[in-house]
Amino acid sequence: MTEALIFDFDGVIIDTETPDYSSWQETFASFQVTLDRTLWAGFIGGASGTFDVYQHLQDLMGAPFDRDSVRTTRRKRYLDLVEANPVRPGVEEYLEDANRLGLRLGIASSSSRDWVEGHLRRRGLLGYFDHVVCRDDVTSVKPDPEVYVRCADGLGARPEATVAIEDSANGVTAAKGAGLFCVVVPNPMTADMDLGNADLMLDALTYMPLEAVLEAAARRTGRV
Repeated sequence: MTEALIFDFDGVIIDTETPDYSSWQETFASFQVTLDRTLWAGFIGGASGTFDVYQHLQDLMGAPFDRDSVRTTRRKRYLDLVEANPVRPGVEEYLEDANRLGLRLGIASSSSRDWVEGHLRRRGLLGYFDHVVCRDDVTSVKPDPEVYVRCADGLGARPEATVAIEDSANGVTAAKGAGLFCVVVPNPMTADMDLGNADLMLDALTYMPLEAVLEAAARRTGRV
């Protein structure tokens, strides 16, 4: 039987990923260059520092620019877009159902704790979670499985009795590497990724109630 449910944050609970790309796309366009979506998508769900977007912009422009000004303007635009986005469909229902079913709840994120907990607190969701693991707590972020290993351990749950909810290829790789049953719910930025390693794919959490997901996990792992 399933003991715990672990959510990724960015793109799963709130779609922060589409605003991130959109705000950068607008920035690039203001300099008459284009940010390639395929290039950007390869870094979704992993370490934020693995792609130097400022250097990429400078390379495309062929000239230096005021990075501090771009950083300030782009960041404000990004945060405004994120704050305008609602919690993704079905998330709150899953949290309520998990509580009703006695599941422990966790977050496993490659983002900072301030970022994750700040958004959860403002949306009134932080109190649902028993354990939160972020990039501050690990030596390697996704696709490394460490965040999921640490989160399951902190919840006191066996990995094979834990379900992960992800949205990206890096996230799926991390969850599966930790031995979890992985449900992937793509967002507009990840919908065309190769997510075939996931155990179950849903267009939205509203497409399948949590109990049905747990039944699918039980069948896949032989625990009916």
